[in-house]
Amino acid sequence: QRVCRSDQQCKNTRGGYICIDLCPSGMTKGGNGTCVIDECRDGTHQCRYNQICENTKGSYHCTCPRGFRSQGVGRPCVINECDVRDTCQHECMNTPGSYRCLCPSGYRLMTNGKTCQTDECLEQNIQCGVNRMCFNTRGSYQCIDTPCPPNYQRDPVTFCLRNCQPNDLECALSPYALEYKL
Repeated sequence: QRVCRSDQQCKNTRGGYICIDLCPSGMTKGGNGTCVIDECRDGTHQCRYNQICENTKGSYHCTCPRGFRSQGVGRPCVINECDVRDTCQHECMNTPGSYRCLCPSGYRLMTNGKTCQTDECLEQNIQCGVNRMCFNTRGSYQCIDTPCPPNYQRDPVTFCLRNCQPNDLECALSPYALEYKL
């Protein structure tokens, strides 16, 4: 037997019952017992992708997960990797799902993708002289002695090459080329 009206829900209590007013479809009970529209629950909100819908009094708003920032209602939340400390030595450009480090004019991005350096040896075409090589250093360069061992001769760039005579077994068993890499 039904004791509450059709727009109410019956709730048992100790020694009795109470009738609780139900909210119409699309509405939920608010903290003060009144019926409110919950756009987050009924799906009428415009939060999309990885946005989180938060119901408010008379409306809703879209938020982003921790560490992400909003691009506006209905647009995905993005993480700005450039906000992370020590991402790039100089300028950081945020890209969708990643970032790119940029270097000032005259500098080149190193293989680690984060630091910038200029190669004075290459840029200024430094010629150090016979048996010397140019080595790039931070902000400068240095000419270093790199003599070839006995019985080796320098090629035009960085190698010391051994010129073996035919049938010279000792020569044939030693390295043909040596390269300086500092």
